[in-house]
Amino acid sequence: MTKPLVVHIITRLEPGGSSRNVIDSCAAQTRDYDVVLISGPHKDSGTLLKLLPPEVICLEVQDLQRELRAAKDLRALLELKKEIARLGPDIVHTHTSKAGALGRLAAALANLGAQKPAVIIHTPHGHLLYGYYGALKTYIFKLAERFLANFTDHFIALTPGEMKESSAAGIGRTEQWTVVHSGVDFKPPAVPARKADLDIAADEIAIGTIARLEPVKGVEYLIRAAALLDRRLPAARLRFVIIGGGELEAGLRKLAAKLGVGGRIIFTGFRQDAAALLAALDIYAQPSLNEAMGRAPLEAQALGLPVVVSRVCGLPDVIREGETGLAVKPGDAEELAFALERLILAQKLRARMSLAARAWAAAPDETGFPRFGVESMNAKLLALYARVLGKAAQAAQE
Repeated sequence: MTKPLVVHIITRLEPGGSSRNVIDSCAAQTRDYDVVLISGPHKDSGTLLKLLPPEVICLEVQDLQRELRAAKDLRALLELKKEIARLGPDIVHTHTSKAGALGRLAAALANLGAQKPAVIIHTPHGHLLYGYYGALKTYIFKLAERFLANFTDHFIALTPGEMKESSAAGIGRTEQWTVVHSGVDFKPPAVPARKADLDIAADEIAIGTIARLEPVKGVEYLIRAAALLDRRLPAARLRFVIIGGGELEAGLRKLAAKLGVGGRIIFTGFRQDAAALLAALDIYAQPSLNEAMGRAPLEAQALGLPVVVSRVCGLPDVIREGETGLAVKPGDAEELAFALERLILAQKLRARMSLAARAWAAAPDETGFPRFGVESMNAKLLALYARVLGKAAQAAQE
């Protein structure tokens, strides 16, 4: 008996949580499903594709790109529809905004002439309801997602926060949503960094973040919080580590210098070993203005770091507030500084949170695996696939 076929579609395979989520999902599903992965071109895709077993068939659609380009988008839509019709999958599972839009429309068009229509599942990997654009663009995005919900059988949110905010915005019905987190690899880094590797003294308290240096990541507020702490705690030996690169790096360096904390802040640029650098920190901060889940705060907790996160979308769901970390108002340097100051001054609190953070990250959920781990994610995805295919088969018989 042939296995059911699932087709995954993602805009591009690049360093980041959504791409790794898809790669891990495809690899785990080959035992129960035939798996095809369709993506657009990206310079880093080859590195990620090497992680897949040979059973996964990989296809590239040249015109599938993140930027809005009417002609290319139309060609990508038609190419995706052609491939879906040719493959005749049982499930089309789309990921991220652009692939989610074109992939769902293509699957719906292919279903029109299909003897056995595919079940269409979409994982947004976060929403764009705030933190990214102004009011007009956000409104257009919301309208587009409400329209695309008409061609979606099921949605997957990474956290309860993402699910609640998306369904409250009218994107799908509540019963269409299921929470399946993005799996995080909690394996300790092979070569954990030491403070000395970053030119940080052993008696300095290191506070850091991992982020693309883009507006939505809110790194500006961590720098402003550093300046506030510099004035409030002049005797404290503090260093701040910003791990990641991006369009805002030059501007953030200028901001740090202007605020008088350029000497306290280390900009590492993009690092392949970003997770290993967490081992050199004492406190982790995620000041994002929007975040579907946040892998880095979970990796930090697994290493025993207390964390401070913004109270946005899914970030509060990845900590136990007051036990493993603290949640603060987004875009508020004053509140962020206050939370960091609390941890800086209370060594016993940091130690208590450190133990709780390790336990929280490692504790199993209903699958029997660590609640945010890759194995748990894959178990929940396979259970969802079985459920929706069972419903589809029942509907076909009726």
